[in-house]
Amino acid sequence: MTYLESGLPGYEIGSWESNYPELTTAITSKGAVMNIMSVVIMLIAGIGILNLLLMAIYERTREIGLLGALGFRPRQIWLLFVLEGTMIGLVGVAAGVVLGLTFNGVLMQVGLDYTQFSSMSSYMALINEKVYPSWGVDKLVGRALTVAIIAALAALIPAREAAGYEPAQALHKV
Repeated sequence: MTYLESGLPGYEIGSWESNYPELTTAITSKGAVMNIMSVVIMLIAGIGILNLLLMAIYERTREIGLLGALGFRPRQIWLLFVLEGTMIGLVGVAAGVVLGLTFNGVLMQVGLDYTQFSSMSSYMALINEKVYPSWGVDKLVGRALTVAIIAALAALIPAREAAGYEPAQALHKV
């Protein structure tokens, strides 16, 4: 700040934090809201994986019975479904990362046009024509691991259900 003040002696120089203190609050609030939304999205993904695996178990009851009749122990059947849930989560993470980074890369080149909203608030006066996002990969690894863990945890209930089937009864289910 002192370098600018010495270079421009007749001008009042201030930071955006001092000129727009509400904007600082809005930026920090945005981060908190995005974290909450991420948790909600991850919970929805976990419930989706739970539902998918429960339906797979009910549809594949005879196959589970066949595995038991072939000598698979309940622990091995349990592990099979936990691994299936984890793989679903990992494939989803990989697809999400690739699609997200591709979409973000395109937006970094093209930009988001907010000129039609420039009259809505005084903050929009800070935006000239387009907004260009950054990569935003600082939380990527942590969230990818969290999704894989949530997928594995969501698979525990269906895996326990599948491991509890008696082979003879499961083979006779329609």
